[in-house]
Amino acid sequence: MAHKIEKILFTTDLSKSSVKVFEQTVVLAASLGAAITILHVIDDGSGSSGSQSRMVHLVDRDVYEKIRRESQDMVKNLLIGKQRTIPVIQDALKRLCEKTTDKLGEDHEVTIDAIEVTYGNVADAIIELSEATQCDLVVMGYNKKGSLFKALLGSPEKSVMKQSKKPILLIPLET
Repeated sequence: MAHKIEKILFTTDLSKSSVKVFEQTVVLAASLGAAITILHVIDDGSGSSGSQSRMVHLVDRDVYEKIRRESQDMVKNLLIGKQRTIPVIQDALKRLCEKTTDKLGEDHEVTIDAIEVTYGNVADAIIELSEATQCDLVVMGYNKKGSLFKALLGSPEKSVMKQSKKPILLIPLET
């Protein structure tokens, strides 16, 4: 039985090319009468344990530990400024919503249920919010041309596809 799509979770990395993905998401939501929740995750560098174990094989364990500590330090610094960072990102996403609906016209107006900005593992945050909001579809942009590093370690998109119980729409990012 076909499942009606009423709630869409749109994930963004705040890149310029993700604006086109958002525009496509708005058009889709408008045509379905669905509401959108927007999510941006500030990656804490934790990655999945599988990614970490593969990375250890690519570099010396000491080098890996140094990279991990630097990543944790970077996240701590971000968290210190958390109260300033999150509202700035949320405001930018609100402006994107307004600009997109103005650009696409009245035929493409949709309800934005929430704009979430969080810290953590990108894939885990997407899965958690998709379950918490009971969304019917997750929309993500992805790079068609990935680096060897990304291919070896995996990507948030790949992790979400493996873990999600929700349908996922992947839209290629313009590079």
